[in-house]
Amino acid sequence: MKQPIHILYLSGLGDNYDRFRLRALKLWRFRGVTVELVPMVWHSGTFEQKLARIDQAVDRAHGKRVVLIGESGGGTMAIHMMARRDDLYKVMTLCGKNTHPEGVSSIYTRNNPPFKVSLDHLNDSLGQLTTKQKKQFVSIHPLYDPVVPVRETLLAGCKQVRLPAIGHLVVIGLALTILSPILVRAARSHNA
Repeated sequence: MKQPIHILYLSGLGDNYDRFRLRALKLWRFRGVTVELVPMVWHSGTFEQKLARIDQAVDRAHGKRVVLIGESGGGTMAIHMMARRDDLYKVMTLCGKNTHPEGVSSIYTRNNPPFKVSLDHLNDSLGQLTTKQKKQFVSIHPLYDPVVPVRETLLAGCKQVRLPAIGHLVVIGLALTILSPILVRAARSHNA
């Protein structure tokens, strides 16, 4: 019998949206997966505390196939975890800021110091990824995103899931709700 899928959803910037995220993610259980929101609380704490929070969540899911989904800025944390751990079933990002950390506006980093540290270490973590890991990585992105350009969500050789929508917050909202079957299907798909 296959181990059940357990999704750890790493929130992006905008901690004030966590109640919405939590409500939407609770409905994913009807799709046959368990889901846990791992809030990043980007405006406080340290980068290391956020990594530790994710490590603890992965450890609690022992006996399950763990899939990380990093939303927007949470994509950086998903990349760091992929570089650190070899026990993840899959890593996915939703409109994830996965490359080109130098292109992020200081408006976002000034108000969210741990995000700045995450961006500062992103290229190091990307450099640790193997070709196999990059091929197992899934970038979920819209047709067009003015906040995180699609090209910055992709890793060389990664799998892509393009959602039939435009925007950043709109696409994240749709992915959490009516387009959630697409994300769950991608999470369940076999790592080739």
